[in-house]
Amino acid sequence: MLFLIAQPDAQPVIRLDSAPVRQSLDERLEARLSALRHAASAAEADVIADEVLSLWRQQAGPAADLLLSRAAEAGEQGDRATAQRALDHLRLLEPGFAEGWVASARLAAAHEDWSFALEALNEAVAQEPRRFDAWVMLAQALERAGARAAALEAYEEALAVHPHHPAAGAARARLTRDLAGRAL
Repeated sequence: MLFLIAQPDAQPVIRLDSAPVRQSLDERLEARLSALRHAASAAEADVIADEVLSLWRQQAGPAADLLLSRAAEAGEQGDRATAQRALDHLRLLEPGFAEGWVASARLAAAHEDWSFALEALNEAVAQEPRRFDAWVMLAQALERAGARAAALEAYEEALAVHPHHPAAGAARARLTRDLAGRAL
């Protein structure tokens, strides 16, 4: 039995803001990307960037996660064929899943298959234009190919999403200096 003791002049307090608010994965991603753009420090941005990368990985279902895990495990063991097969299946299963394209680009770049790495990175940023990690990888590949102006643009895209990205910031400064010096 529950007994309530009423106080004569007390008004009941109802707090609607105390209930937990459930956000969808996309809502959480939007909130974290906004926080990343407005992070006050590089340390804060690093923590938020890790959260964003985790949220991107969660965007597909359990089969995609399993294939990503198998590809990573095979890659760590030096089994490129198995890693490639898992990523090929992932791209067929979830062609709109940018994480699959980024993982494929990483594997291709690690084995110096720059043609496919560029193709996969272009697909990744077409699927998710806010993939700062893909923009940085794309910029690095473009730099290796000698396309420095295009690389600078890709670094700028990464920095628009993740202003504190250390590799992109340093590369942008270096390329800006180099390209300005060339113009003179």
